[in-house]
Amino acid sequence: MAQVPHGRLLAEAEAWPINSALAYKERTTQLVRTDMAVLNPATARLAAGLDEHLRVRANGMSLTNLAVLRDSAWFRMADDAVTGPRTVPLAHYLVQRVTRYLERGGIRTVLNTDTTEPGRDAAERAAHWRWLSFRLPCDLLVSALYATGSALPPGDHVSLATEHLRRVLQDQPVADNHLHVGAAFSFPVLWSSWMVWLARSGPTPSELSDEHIPFGDGESFRRKLLAAAISRLFLASFLRAREIGAHTSDFGAFSYSGLRQMCERLDWPEGEKLALQLCHRVLADLAGTGPAPSFTDAQRLYSLLCGDVGRITLQQYEDLFRADPLGSWLQPRQGGATCETLFASRALRYLLQDGASDVGFAELFWQYQRIRCMAHTYLTQEPGTSGLDWFRRFYDRLSALRGPLDEQKYVAAMQHQSVDLRLGALEVRTAPPSHWTRIRDEARLLARAGRQWQPGAGGEAKRPELGLVFHLIKRRQARGTNRLYADPSQDDTGFRYGSWVRDRMLEVSALQHAFAYHPELLLLIRGIDVASSELAVPTWATVNLLASVRRASVAASEALRQARPSWNVPPMRLTCHVGEEFSRLVEGVRRVHELHESGLLRNGDRIGHGLALGIVPRRWADSSTVVVQTAEDRLDDLLWELDRYGSGDVPAHPGRVERVRAEAEKLARLIYGEPTPSLADLSSARLRRHQPGELSRLGFPDRLAQSPGNAPVLFSYLTDHNVFRRGQQPVEVRVDDAEVLFLQDVQRWLRSELARLEVTVETNPSSNLLIGDLLGVEEHPILQLAEQWLMPSSTEEGIAAEENDHSELLVSINSDDPITFATRLADEYTYLYFALLRRRVPSARALRWMDELRARSMRARFTVEASSDPEALRSLLPSDE
Repeated sequence: MAQVPHGRLLAEAEAWPINSALAYKERTTQLVRTDMAVLNPATARLAAGLDEHLRVRANGMSLTNLAVLRDSAWFRMADDAVTGPRTVPLAHYLVQRVTRYLERGGIRTVLNTDTTEPGRDAAERAAHWRWLSFRLPCDLLVSALYATGSALPPGDHVSLATEHLRRVLQDQPVADNHLHVGAAFSFPVLWSSWMVWLARSGPTPSELSDEHIPFGDGESFRRKLLAAAISRLFLASFLRAREIGAHTSDFGAFSYSGLRQMCERLDWPEGEKLALQLCHRVLADLAGTGPAPSFTDAQRLYSLLCGDVGRITLQQYEDLFRADPLGSWLQPRQGGATCETLFASRALRYLLQDGASDVGFAELFWQYQRIRCMAHTYLTQEPGTSGLDWFRRFYDRLSALRGPLDEQKYVAAMQHQSVDLRLGALEVRTAPPSHWTRIRDEARLLARAGRQWQPGAGGEAKRPELGLVFHLIKRRQARGTNRLYADPSQDDTGFRYGSWVRDRMLEVSALQHAFAYHPELLLLIRGIDVASSELAVPTWATVNLLASVRRASVAASEALRQARPSWNVPPMRLTCHVGEEFSRLVEGVRRVHELHESGLLRNGDRIGHGLALGIVPRRWADSSTVVVQTAEDRLDDLLWELDRYGSGDVPAHPGRVERVRAEAEKLARLIYGEPTPSLADLSSARLRRHQPGELSRLGFPDRLAQSPGNAPVLFSYLTDHNVFRRGQQPVEVRVDDAEVLFLQDVQRWLRSELARLEVTVETNPSSNLLIGDLLGVEEHPILQLAEQWLMPSSTEEGIAAEENDHSELLVSINSDDPITFATRLADEYTYLYFALLRRRVPSARALRWMDELRARSMRARFTVEASSDPEALRSLLPSDE
């Protein structure tokens, strides 16, 4: 039976009563056990749904074991009673769950540090929190923690770092080298912006076309969001009325008397009676007991209810929170908890105390939270499925739901990433527009955000350096078509990937023109990347594009040396998403090396993810004994392996070369037919397609040469549909001990080559945990790379390892896509730190390594010091700003 993390299954069970479509349908407000292992009908239906949900995620675990897990999650309360009847209201349930993992820390919310519970030290709590935060929004859990007292939540997030680790991250600057700005915010911030957005416009149904969207379709989802926003206002108004003594009964009474008074003040054109009926229809829609009113009517109602705050102009990031209709009551302070956290904490306090018997309030509040939690789950990647295609399913959903946050994305990124650390440098990634003026405008947007940033916010003593990294997006096919870029017969250029390259040339040309017209943009445009579906487009198709941008940046740097010598701006650098996704480990390592052998990688460049460099070959082989791969990818792997032997890069183990040659010749006949090219010609063609000059001589990408010249094999590979079609045939590949030895040797060799070039691997722990489908952060390949330093033996070899470099390969720690992975930069350091403790690394050694990783991230940054200067940023803006 394959392993599955216990913490992940437990988190699924704990979240189920609050975050599941079934709990919404059942309108669950409490969990009831009539005796040990005997549930009342409503709870039994909920349990049956959880069993089915877990069954397909538990890798063979028995239903009996899943039931024990479920009962432990649902009915284990503070008294630890395991038998007898029990009724658990959800407010009590959530508080009990949260207090096992979190505690109040005065100025922040922190992990529970109680060590009296066996197996529940801080490292284990952090591991469980990592899984739980994928299923429930962190601010709801923070709200529950503060619901039992009178203190206000200090913020929306949990400060996971220990006291010493916090000093490591706050005493010296920290850089984020790998951050996609389209996802660089938290769900609490996004939800708060929706509460403002829905009063003005909101998402359009046509943009919400994902088949997995909550409530079945885009129109139903946006109606539920609007019902949630309006009902939130009603629930808050009820709590406010009780707070000032204007109402003393339950919510049922308020839904008539209190809402009637609100409707009297609305000036509803059809009269207050119809307005009240509309209010009740909205509440019924939220509860799931009645049909939804039209979106137009409900939005008009919400807009009137919001009053003047609903008309605040959203010019700055703070305006998104000032325009929250709950702000006048809750008075959130800048840098503290949002209105949502303050509201949820008050609502839970009411349910725990005076409102314990207020069934109407409880039902509406939990239905509201379920809509919110389902939205969180919709945007946060579900664990258990590896690969970038699964990741993109979640990331792509964001484009229709950023709303007004899209205009404030750079400020939001700075705010989010500066929490709990001293942010020294921030590099944000986005796709380049296809016109140079829009390139300029994107840089100006970042410059405005940098100037808007206030020194001291988030604990900063100095403004962070800022940089844009534009990434060219890999895709398997053109948008809106079924044409594969890889098939030369489907590409109007006649080449493999010809139209993809031609489309990207528009973006490259835009960058070149932007640098030519405005060299000062190089202050902020600091890198070029290739991202998204890693396997969709091979490295050779990107070489000329990336090299062209680098040359344009060199010219811009030379111009700035004359015009702005004090800025000291070098050319932009290169980073590529590579080695993260592969069918076989050797393929992943090969794709990393192709960046090097093509001449793309230069001193100081970086690689995104690069997991293939650190995965233990023996462990990979044990889990991937037989893998299906396309014939042409397998042939490339074999040719690359033969090149490594021929170049003397790695030793050839007995019999290995002959077996590799025989398999390569067999695949060559399958793909190319008769006459079959020699392995020497095939190897030469593989190398030549990574050389831009060779491709240009054949007319690539859009002027097909009349004859192949002296490159018939390369020409056939690029243009022959039959070669492509035969190359796509699946072949079963079995791993053997000789391949494992080769992988061990070639990983070691390639890591040393990259280290010699001072190439840094951008590590993203949570991203790699989910996309790599790891059992936990402690399984991350980065820990394999540093194991000798982290856990040295007492031998002379171990002592030498400690005194020398901490690991062979340079790595940095980053956050990648914060909302998709429910994280932020400080969290990523903390998850890695606690993973070290779970691997029994002494805390002092783990802290030293965290500090070293922090320093390496700063050294690997592409940003320049002048980008932190408001006056330098101002020079990028129009003269009237």
